[in-house]
Amino acid sequence: QTVRIQGVIYQKTLARTGAGGSLFGFFMQNTAATADGDPTTSDGIFVFIGGFPTVLNAVSGGPTYTPQVGDEIILQGRVAEFFSLTQISSPRWVATVRSGVDIDTEVAPFEANPPSGFADAGRYWERREGMRARVPAGSLVVGARDVFRSTMDGEVWLIRGDHPLAGGRPAYHRRVFRDPHPLDDDPTQLFDNGNGFRIVLGSLGIKARTGDNTALIAPARTFDRLHAPAVGGVYFSFNKYQIMIEDQLRLRSGPDPAANAPVPGFDPALETRVVTYNLENLYDFRDDPTDGCDFADDPGCPGVRPPFDYVPASEAAYQRKIQEHATQIRRDLRSPDIIMAQEVEDQDICHREAMSLVCTGPDGRPDVLQDLAIEIERRGGPAYDAATDRDGADDRGIINAYLFRIDRVELAPATPDHPVLGSSPSVVYPEPALGYNADVENPKVLNARLPAAALPGADGTDVFTRPPQVALFRILGGPAAGGPAELYILNNHFSSTPTGRVAQRREQAAYNAAIVAALRQIAAQAYIIVGGDLNVFPKPDDPSAPGELTFVSDQLRALYDAGLINLWDVLIADRPEAAYSYVFEGQAQTLDQLFVTPSLRARLARAWAAHINSDWPADHDGDGARGASDHDPQGADFRLP
Repeated sequence: QTVRIQGVIYQKTLARTGAGGSLFGFFMQNTAATADGDPTTSDGIFVFIGGFPTVLNAVSGGPTYTPQVGDEIILQGRVAEFFSLTQISSPRWVATVRSGVDIDTEVAPFEANPPSGFADAGRYWERREGMRARVPAGSLVVGARDVFRSTMDGEVWLIRGDHPLAGGRPAYHRRVFRDPHPLDDDPTQLFDNGNGFRIVLGSLGIKARTGDNTALIAPARTFDRLHAPAVGGVYFSFNKYQIMIEDQLRLRSGPDPAANAPVPGFDPALETRVVTYNLENLYDFRDDPTDGCDFADDPGCPGVRPPFDYVPASEAAYQRKIQEHATQIRRDLRSPDIIMAQEVEDQDICHREAMSLVCTGPDGRPDVLQDLAIEIERRGGPAYDAATDRDGADDRGIINAYLFRIDRVELAPATPDHPVLGSSPSVVYPEPALGYNADVENPKVLNARLPAAALPGADGTDVFTRPPQVALFRILGGPAAGGPAELYILNNHFSSTPTGRVAQRREQAAYNAAIVAALRQIAAQAYIIVGGDLNVFPKPDDPSAPGELTFVSDQLRALYDAGLINLWDVLIADRPEAAYSYVFEGQAQTLDQLFVTPSLRARLARAWAAHINSDWPADHDGDGARGASDHDPQGADFRLP
């Protein structure tokens, strides 16, 4: 309907489109004297103007109106639901009743205090949508600043300082863990309230205040606290209620997230260190002429269209990311023997000559990992080699790959008669294998057609869009008698979104289990790791949205049923406060995992997580080699004979 309303403008907003344009709007609200007194209905609303900062006159040809905070106006417009945000669109100014209204007195903010139940919290915010809210000082940051690069929007997740999780616990226990975690607010139930008490702050008010549609909310990190209250309008977008704060956050630093069970040392003479690490879109700034979606000006690829939010903004941005990852690998991870890398660009148009890449032809190794290896050496680290099977790339060139120390590890030669790496893999799976399964190589990808029952909602028609890289490593420096130890690794990046593609991820786990079974034909006690970014949680791996009917999907059941042991179980028993790899919407959770055979579990020295990324603000250069990815590396050390 087209309606006429009266209220006070208490905040202006500025948003950025994916193409870089500006969108203007503002919040208006009844004063305390004119509010309806009904706690189940909001006294405020968002007004969307559009691409111009002024509002047209309700009288055709009349002067336009420039919104001013503190004006009480009469406005005419159409009530609309924009992706579930109630707003006034196509507004027309009717009259200004008065100016200079004391906002804090007449439109005082309500104090945000959502209930714990996720569904209850949704109703709580809906009843206050468009109203001015206040988050008190002392509130605790539980999700570091995230940045959505296409629109340059930033957000920070908090809980109130008086919430039980924010105090009365050891420092690194003071955060929000996903419901099944033993440090959740209700550890007596596997799935309880969905942690509805979380509060998220957004940046549209800051953009308006600065006049810059790229301005970001302050670079908060997990465990920081608000030094002063944060105030702004309640907004809804991307399926979450946000408070678009008026002024920049003022923060008090908390404990160093990287000091949360920091990575232990290991004895290179006795132990082998293996790490799984999602490097978050590690793309270089070279334009591959054969690839249509790896550079800003490219036309796109099948199923991938510009703009590409994964391509670096500049050569300097790329080099900065390489330097940060190199520092992390050398300093924080202590130069592991093998790195199982995910989200690596498959591009191979260069080859290494001494300490540089020469782009006159390929060498069978991903260029970005070659750059990374060179940078590690420049910083005094050991020499690394890189390896991948390019058949494993998805449509946009994302692939799984390996970095490994050449002084301590080597890839074994592949032979045609090998039951997995050879020409006739003995992987038993109900659907036909893909043609490249017959290739003889190490590492090697294996894949098959997806069963018909798993096709609805799947990502493509194959079991994997990014198939596992199966590698056989020889650990050098083994015993004098018997030669080096052999280690098989299946490096995975399962399909994304834990609540979607459930059937496909079940098949991905089942296919990994089939590869493990084939490897065990060689030796029943073979040392095998299955891991990577599995994009779903360890048991109990319930992906359902809070407030909905809870179901345990058992997406990884095939790995457990194969007798593999998830090292997350070891970590959570030892250091539960450190048992996570990813922070999503203010909740610590685990997507990156390492499963091992019992024979390898018997050789485990320790399992650990390096909290050098997920608790740190995105797009912030002031924290050094922190936040280089949105995933934390997960590692394990083994005493291999």
